[in-house]
Amino acid sequence: MATVLDKLEQIAKVTHDDVSHLLAKAFEVGVEHLWAQTQLDLYLRGQLSRDEAVKAVGAKLVEKAEQQRTAVLEDVRWGLGR
Repeated sequence: MATVLDKLEQIAKVTHDDVSHLLAKAFEVGVEHLWAQTQLDLYLRGQLSRDEAVKAVGAKLVEKAEQQRTAVLEDVRWGLGR
């Protein structure tokens, strides 16, 4: 299995980019992902309005989170026989 460094070096080779630049980019992408997930979690818990969530992460991600929540709740209802 490839290590993180192996993967970075492979990406650097393909993209002709510096590993340190790729590392910074990966960090930024990771923080953005964590930010979006946190905002969606707050929204789904009722601690953030829908409008605030849309402003924070965009309508597509909010709609996707709502669809996922609906699907999970339907699965739970089905599993409980209701």
